[in-house]
Amino acid sequence: MTQTKLKIFDLSSECVLFTGTLTGYTRSEAQQLVLAAGGRVLNYCSSAVTLLVAGVIDKGLFEPPTTHKLTWALTHEIKIIGEAEFKRLIQNSY
Repeated sequence: MTQTKLKIFDLSSECVLFTGTLTGYTRSEAQQLVLAAGGRVLNYCSSAVTLLVAGVIDKGLFEPPTTHKLTWALTHEIKIIGEAEFKRLIQNSY
């Protein structure tokens, strides 16, 4: 009998944008994982983006911890997840 994994989140229907520094992957590795799971990747803000993965945002002491991409995603009601949730999504996609 064959078993199938229950997919909590289907990356194949997502267009993913990354911001900040990822600690477990290089940006290129993370993008390749999304592509291998059937998703799309963009490097810029676009109406096609459906998911933003936010890594560590390292700003100076007196600067707010945000990026242009994060601010854009918040104003456009894009789903935002952190790196830990991204790792779970990738694991559930295979």
